[in-house]
Amino acid sequence: MANTKTNGVADKAGNSKVGFYSNLGVSTKRAISSSFVLALLFMIFAILKPDQFLSANNMQNLLQQIVTYTIIGCGLTFCLVCGGNDLSAGASMALSGIIVVLMLKQGVPLWIGILVCLTMGILTGIMNGFFIEILGVIPFVATLGTQWVYRGLANAIVNGAPVYTTSIPSQKVQDQFYKLGGGRFPGGLSYSVVIALVYAIILGVVLAKTRIGRQIYACGSNLEAAKLSGINVVRTRMFAYCISGLSAAICGILVTSRLSSAQPTAGTGYEMEAIAAAVLGGISIAGGEGVILNTVIGALMMGIIRNGLNLIKVNSFWQMVIIGLILVLAVARQMYRHRKNNSSAPSPFKAIVSRLFHK
Repeated sequence: MANTKTNGVADKAGNSKVGFYSNLGVSTKRAISSSFVLALLFMIFAILKPDQFLSANNMQNLLQQIVTYTIIGCGLTFCLVCGGNDLSAGASMALSGIIVVLMLKQGVPLWIGILVCLTMGILTGIMNGFFIEILGVIPFVATLGTQWVYRGLANAIVNGAPVYTTSIPSQKVQDQFYKLGGGRFPGGLSYSVVIALVYAIILGVVLAKTRIGRQIYACGSNLEAAKLSGINVVRTRMFAYCISGLSAAICGILVTSRLSSAQPTAGTGYEMEAIAAAVLGGISIAGGEGVILNTVIGALMMGIIRNGLNLIKVNSFWQMVIIGLILVLAVARQMYRHRKNNSSAPSPFKAIVSRLFHK
């Protein structure tokens, strides 16, 4: 009798655990599974290179590396969730860095230079949205084209040469600008890491808790249904592209500040790495699923992979091969799950047979 009661209690506990997990959202489940992979990657490189990987300096470098993945990835998350994409983020980032340094060279106050740069980032998003939503160009082609436009502008403005912050006439402005991306707190934590974290939290709240966030999910899940339910689809998706452009501009300011120079080739390939980070973290490439936490976890995974491969002396060319394969495998895994979930619903024929023989 006692055993029966014990088993009953154990069954209830087990069922409650299963029920709790099954009640979690898809994004939360993906965040949990991605966290396990993140922990596994951390342990692998900690075992392979314990002295170097676990050192305080390397941890600070690791956090510094994920700033770009996090900021650009969070912006791209808005595009991916609403069913779009943005391949122009890296080029927009380079253009932003050049514009802010050129304005500071002309004696423009720092806050105005940053404000203009952020506005320009939003304008790049509006341009992407115009081509996609108004002219009807598919996101891949539209943002690939604007990538060339922004990269070409960045090169044309400075004739292909880098612009150094040492050319800013005021030493005070030079120092203030450098602190944005290169400044550190007394413990060694970079300002840019805190900026990236705060920015991710703000975007996470906007995506998960606001009306425009819910409309973005609706557009990504079913565009036609979103239109029929009265959502202004054009405005919603334009907003997503503006967030992506704004994120690229913020990243451009921070990277230019840290490197003390604006390069027209900066940010090349960053958009693909940010997309890889978002997908690795659990953002659905098909749209409609994912939260900012997924992107942050994915950014950490990308940072650990990059950092660990550098420590074990894998050259940059092979790193490109490895990261490309990881991205393809992550997308293939998502597609497999998507097909599996769709196939789990019984076909009409199977439903009729089931009703006849399994009443």
